Amino acid sequence: MTRPKMMPDAGKAVSLEVVEVELALGAQDIVADGFDGALRKAADLVGGEVIFNIRAPEDSDQQRIAAVSVSDGSTDQTVFVMLGNDGTSLTVTTEQGENTLLSKLGKDFAAVMKGQRP
Repeated sequence: MTRPKMMPDAGKAVSLEVVEVELALGAQDIVADGFDGALRKAADLVGGEVIFNIRAPEDSDQQRIAAVSVSDGSTDQTVFVMLGNDGTSLTVTTEQGENTLLSKLGKDFAAVMKGQRP
């Protein structure tokens, strides 16, 4: 099984939340638990919440794209987890670039979910 890509690009800062999600995912068995199960277990480990887990576009290098909301206590951050077409490789990022629409959707959905809690 391929573990999450752990090395950031040179010169790019990586938040503690991203590292926590990467490490939590690295401890999961994607083959045994499936992507959804591994994602939920990892989110629980970091005190995060899975916002969405959707199918990636057909022409993409990924099968699935998920968003996990994590907090450092003062601010919330959306971390994206992408499952490669091979079914085992993961990419974890907060980069917006091509995911700008997903980033906005993730933040908006997280706000709605928090607003519905008792």
